[in-house]
Amino acid sequence: MMKTNLLETSSAEWLAVLQRCRHDSHHMPGWLRASQHEGGGKPFAVHVTDGSHELLLPLLNRDINGKDWDASSPYGFAGPVVSDDAPPSFVDEAMTAAMALLREQGCVSCFIRLNPIVNAQWRSSVGTLIEHGLTISIDLSKSEAEHWRDTSHGHRLEISKAMRAGVTVRMDETLATLPHFIRLYNASMDRLRASDYYFFDDAYHYSLARELGDRLRLFVAEEDGVIIGGATVTVSGEGGILQGHLMGIDARYRHRQPSKILLHAIRQWGREQGHRYYHLGGGLGGSAEDSLFRFKRGFSPDTHAFSTQRVVVDADKYQALCGGAPEVLEDLSGFFPGYRK
Repeated sequence: MMKTNLLETSSAEWLAVLQRCRHDSHHMPGWLRASQHEGGGKPFAVHVTDGSHELLLPLLNRDINGKDWDASSPYGFAGPVVSDDAPPSFVDEAMTAAMALLREQGCVSCFIRLNPIVNAQWRSSVGTLIEHGLTISIDLSKSEAEHWRDTSHGHRLEISKAMRAGVTVRMDETLATLPHFIRLYNASMDRLRASDYYFFDDAYHYSLARELGDRLRLFVAEEDGVIIGGATVTVSGEGGILQGHLMGIDARYRHRQPSKILLHAIRQWGREQGHRYYHLGGGLGGSAEDSLFRFKRGFSPDTHAFSTQRVVVDADKYQALCGGAPEVLEDLSGFFPGYRK
């Protein structure tokens, strides 16, 4: 018999489940609490167990109209966490039970961003699974020589050139340079004319640092004592996963290609620390053709599928919110949930 519970981020059981199951930093309660600063909604998790296996689904409760609400994964890759030895039948039964509990609580729909590494073998018939494209990761079990061979010729030239010019990278353990990094990141997003999705207020950055502690690492690239770029990564010691989070560079030093030497240095640090993966993410919108994807592919040949799971939890409410046409329930491959277009 399935037992279902809703867990708050303060719940000791949330952390206990993560200790028992393979997970990523994006599954941590603190990651979801920080998401509140971006208007992401109230964080919670659904926990399902049959006594032998368990599933944990971290989500954000988002208001729709003051009466109804829906659930969504936070920014990043916080897909379901499942017991390693759970059979496929358990996944479907647990997801069915989880959605039933959400419906009882008034939830209309559930949008889940699957983790490309943790959920690599994920299969569930509950809802609709949509594959969006590929992400890149670096296998940190490889040697330094293997990593250098995996690096594209152009990236190797730029990294070597920056090193000869005296560019160095260090980890800022005290986060004293965080305000400077925030300015660099925001300026980089402005130059790229990024959508609002990629902008975060200062409160988010400081909240994330406070919530994650030493699970958040800030690396800065410097030339002659001047910070020319920075990058944040999150660390999952138990899962062995480094997640590339945000990066910003000083436009005056673009000729030094600080982004390349930063990734090179973080890769080296992750390898030396004994981590398993350095996940770089993918291209914009999952594209494998844009410059961002090609930039990341220049560091590693290893790819993962990125997918989302879309579930209509309450069909009647969903249909009504989308305008009443029954067709909205037939194809969930477009923008989801449809009433938030």
